Amino acid sequence: MINQLRADTYRLIHSVGFYVTLGLVIVYSALITKTKTVGGIMANGNEESLDRLARSNWTILDGIRGLTISASLLMYMVIGLFIITIGYEFSQQTYKNTLISGISRSSFILSKYITLLITIFISITAYFLTTIIMSLILGRSLGASLPNLLSTSVLTDITITFFISIVFSMGILILVVTNSIVISSIFIVVFPIGVTTVRMLANWKWLKYIDFFGASNEVSLGNLSISEFEPYIATCGVLLGVCIVLSLVSMREKEL
Repeated sequence: MINQLRADTYRLIHSVGFYVTLGLVIVYSALITKTKTVGGIMANGNEESLDRLARSNWTILDGIRGLTISASLLMYMVIGLFIITIGYEFSQQTYKNTLISGISRSSFILSKYITLLITIFISITAYFLTTIIMSLILGRSLGASLPNLLSTSVLTDITITFFISIVFSMGILILVVTNSIVISSIFIVVFPIGVTTVRMLANWKWLKYIDFFGASNEVSLGNLSISEFEPYIATCGVLLGVCIVLSLVSMREKEL
């Protein structure tokens, strides 16, 4: 698996698409920080909080909150990483050459997920780091003590990375089952919108546990405490585990 990780990493860092994606993420973050324009996929009821945040004199902490709320739209920027890391191989059926070379199917899937997780983390880190640098350039205050600001930044970075990786893990499962990059990509695009829309229209309370970005928005706006956030993390962890296991099982059943 280590060799596969090295190969995937080498291919990724020599891919123009990776740097284009990273550039888009940085520009998106800088625009939000500069204009104080916040938005994303979310349920109704946060309009007042968003309006208050948009009208406030932003600090660096406000910038991090604004980027957290807007993070759901990152899904449509970093989907390119999904295609580069694993989607292209399945669409072209070149993954069979990799499996024939000797790597196990389980190691193949796990290495792809780990590579994807690392690249998402790099992108999200750049996303939040940009708002900190941009805010300092604009002369904005910290908005909190330095340790609190750093811990909030790191925690938010890891949380958003985790949420996006879960959606991508479901995309990997669909890709392995269908061999279609189109179907898996459409699912990744539609899932966040679909969950939020159904949650609003059907008023199904249980959907809040898989409304990943809605949960992070509530925490960012101060409507959900860290202790109340724990069931969401637990649900996400179970869902991630199920997706990976099913992907491994499906991969083992595939014919070369």
